[in-house]
Amino acid sequence: MGIPIYPVHLEDPQLQGFYDGLAAGELRITADPGTGAWVWYPPEVVPGKPDTVLEWRTVSPEGSAYTFTTIVRSLLPGDHKAEVPFTVVLFESDETPGCRVPGVLVNADGVEPACGMRLRLKPVQAGDHIIAGFEPA
Repeated sequence: MGIPIYPVHLEDPQLQGFYDGLAAGELRITADPGTGAWVWYPPEVVPGKPDTVLEWRTVSPEGSAYTFTTIVRSLLPGDHKAEVPFTVVLFESDETPGCRVPGVLVNADGVEPACGMRLRLKPVQAGDHIIAGFEPA
């Protein structure tokens, strides 16, 4: 399986904590500091709480695949034939039910992806940046 190589928009400070976590080998999700409620995908403004500043918290790297799809033809601009096929998964950490983080399935040669399969975080280098990778647990 391949790994998609595309530029991550790190100039968006809204996601910087997520990518900083991946670089440290951690999965980080935003939470409301007042209630502890997980908030994923981090919005610019928390609905009903415009003054709330979400905080990044490290969560369990263990969880399961909520769903997946295998990409066999890249629709990215340019030549990406060497990067396909790859499988995109929506990962749900055991600690954050309902927060589904997109990533790619890695180190799964010979393993058929399935909804509910147990996975663990395995950040991967994709060109000059790191993306969320998840491997069979």
